Amino acid sequence: MRVNAVRSTRGAVLCAPLAVLAACGALLAVLAACGSGAPSSRTDQPTHRTPTPTQTSSQPAACRQWSCQPRQAVALPGGYQARLWLSPDRQNYRSRPVVELLHDGVAVHWWVSPQGDGWNGSLSCVAGGSAPNCVLVDSVGMHANVAEVVIVRGGRLVHPDGAEATTDSGGMRAADLDGDGFLDVVGVTNDYQPNYAQGHNYWKTFRYHDDGRLVGTGCAPLQPGAPVPTHLLTGACPPI
Repeated sequence: MRVNAVRSTRGAVLCAPLAVLAACGALLAVLAACGSGAPSSRTDQPTHRTPTPTQTSSQPAACRQWSCQPRQAVALPGGYQARLWLSPDRQNYRSRPVVELLHDGVAVHWWVSPQGDGWNGSLSCVAGGSAPNCVLVDSVGMHANVAEVVIVRGGRLVHPDGAEATTDSGGMRAADLDGDGFLDVVGVTNDYQPNYAQGHNYWKTFRYHDDGRLVGTGCAPLQPGAPVPTHLLTGACPPI
């Protein structure tokens, strides 16, 4: 006997044969399983956090013009590093020393010193009480020296306007002479009596102040073989 599908008064098709009823039941079971399951905590695709790009800084054109080369690197806290670049040409008096600041090995800032010969410098740095800071010392002309303070702030190299000192003789060096976490400077000055070649040398110390200045504190006669001062001097300096 043939059984035909019977339409209900609402327009739905009723599955009459047993085979068709079984197929419909299986389909409904699959649909129910797909729709009634508890929501999963997993997503279709893993979520990736987009890394923040590191700000980079390109080498100054003047540094490339002087063919400057990395000469010295000093590690600083927080993944920072200060690197000194100097010219290889000791006869190029147009060159200047350049300090590069790196963070996690990536250059983030450069500072070109307005002074110095640019091929005879050295860099000293300390972690500092409030900020890492460095002193760049370089020769100037025949026998003078210049020292400049550079502070790391906000991922940049900051050179306060008055944070520099000059002496008429070589041998400048940096040290924290008062224990405040900022580098001070020890230099040598000459009294030119009767001239530079026959004059007398004196130690001279400079203290870094909170207002961003290197200020001379005093002098002491430089005796042959005497050690470098380890504290700020307060004696009289020779008139120049």
